[in-house]
Amino acid sequence: MKNKKGFTLIEILCVITLLAIITTIASASVINLSSKSKENLYCAKLDMIKSAAKSYAFGYEYELNQSEEYYNGYKSLTITVNDLIKNGSFSPDKDDEVLSPINNESLNDLKIILYLKNNQVYVEIEDKVC
Repeated sequence: MKNKKGFTLIEILCVITLLAIITTIASASVINLSSKSKENLYCAKLDMIKSAAKSYAFGYEYELNQSEEYYNGYKSLTITVNDLIKNGSFSPDKDDEVLSPINNESLNDLKIILYLKNNQVYVEIEDKVC
C-alpha cells in the first residue's frame, strides 16, 4: 500500500472557501468601523464649530439683538463657517478650507444659525448626520 502525503483538491477548495468567507466578513466589519469613526469625527468637528459660533456671537451680540431674522420665533443671525474663519474664531484645516472627514468636501459654506432665547445664545446647524 502506498503512503500518500498531501491534501486532496476538495480539501484545498474547502479551505480557500472558508478563508474567502472569513475575509469578506472581516473586511465588511472594518469598512463599517471606518465609516462610524468618520461620522464621529464629523460630529466632533460640528461641535467645535458650534463652540466657535457661540464665542463669535458674543462679539456680535448687538447685531443679533437688532436682527430681523427669526428662527423658531426667536431673533436669529445666520452665518457660515467662512465667517468664523475670517473672524479668527475657527481655524481651517488647510488652504482656508474646513473639510468634512466623511467625504473631504468643504464645510466653509455650512450655514450656522445663532439665535437668542431667554437672553441666551443658542447655535443650530442643520445637519442630518449628527
